[in-house]
Amino acid sequence: MTVGACCDELWWRRLVTRRHLLKSGAGLAALGLAPPLGRPVAFAQEATPAASPVAGARVRVVHGQPIVNGSFISPLAEVFGEVEVGQRCYVAGNTVLYAAEGVRVSLGDENNVQDNAYVLAQRQDLVFSNMVSVGHQAVIENSTVGDFTFFGYRSRVRNAVIGEGAMIMHGTVVEGVTIPADTITPLGARITTQAQADALPRLAESDVEFKRVVQDVNLEFVTGYTGLFNERGRIALEGIGPSPVTTWNPTPIEPQLGEGVVMAEMVRIVGDVRLGDESSIGQRTSIRADDGTPIVVGRRARIESRVTFHAIRGTRVDVGENAHIGDGNVIHGPVIIGDNFVSEDDVVVYRATVEDNVVVRAGAIIVGDFTVREGTIVPDQAVVRTQEEADALPVH
Repeated sequence: MTVGACCDELWWRRLVTRRHLLKSGAGLAALGLAPPLGRPVAFAQEATPAASPVAGARVRVVHGQPIVNGSFISPLAEVFGEVEVGQRCYVAGNTVLYAAEGVRVSLGDENNVQDNAYVLAQRQDLVFSNMVSVGHQAVIENSTVGDFTFFGYRSRVRNAVIGEGAMIMHGTVVEGVTIPADTITPLGARITTQAQADALPRLAESDVEFKRVVQDVNLEFVTGYTGLFNERGRIALEGIGPSPVTTWNPTPIEPQLGEGVVMAEMVRIVGDVRLGDESSIGQRTSIRADDGTPIVVGRRARIESRVTFHAIRGTRVDVGENAHIGDGNVIHGPVIIGDNFVSEDDVVVYRATVEDNVVVRAGAIIVGDFTVREGTIVPDQAVVRTQEEADALPVH
């Protein structure tokens, strides 16, 4: 287990609140994150022209307009200031695209920005090239981003240049540096000097293939959600609604909510979600069973605000009874979580099996194919990547 220091976490919390806006070295292959290779692999400088042969013009986004320039932008996304978008982009609900006065946010072609992410131009333009993937709860500010890049869940990037093909992994903080092309950061790392950035390892071929799969899925979401809008209107894109039609899910499925479920404002629930009786969901939480499916949460769950549930295609999420999931969590399948699970704020759980009565403290990251044993306590800001690290954790 490693415990990662955080760069002025209070500052980040202030930054990513709506109130403020309105006034390692291991690659994915080592973590078992990569899907089977399905086609020839190339690095960014080779792959990007094939995927986006002609760069299209970027068009100003109008808040609440779902289809712009052939891109899909959820009506639950928040758009402030001068924001423009290229072609075939997918912007999920409860994201924030914010440009301060005199600067702009510019998305390229085939970008995807996932639930509860923040894309911010505070002091200078924030410019994305093509095929950029921004994972759930990531924050990207005042930066320039190259083609075919990937930002993991709850990553934080500020005042940086991200080279073509780079992967910023889950929970990583990058500030004030240039990340070289086709490199990957460790989970939960803090990269704040150029020497650290220059020492990053190169991507593995499986990492590149993983990014391709993410791109393919989100391009289908552009088509699927556009079709859903054309068929059923905006109402199908807000609140509780069906999954879009995709090649892996050709029949739309509606969520199933148990007796006595209580939801706050701006909650988004999509597809084959099965939520147990007497559960509650906080503001701007997204539970999306449009990729991996189903997402099953047991009785008496207490899910706080701006939480994201999602899963990789062909996988699922299972959470037992009496879960209490804190603000800003990402619970991403494949994942199995037992009964009486407690996670504090800003936690990431991805791929692991978590047994009963586990407590995860604020800011911890649990990513990998291993088991967190019953009664384990995961400390604040811990990064847990292996069975050995999980077994070394305290038990209550």
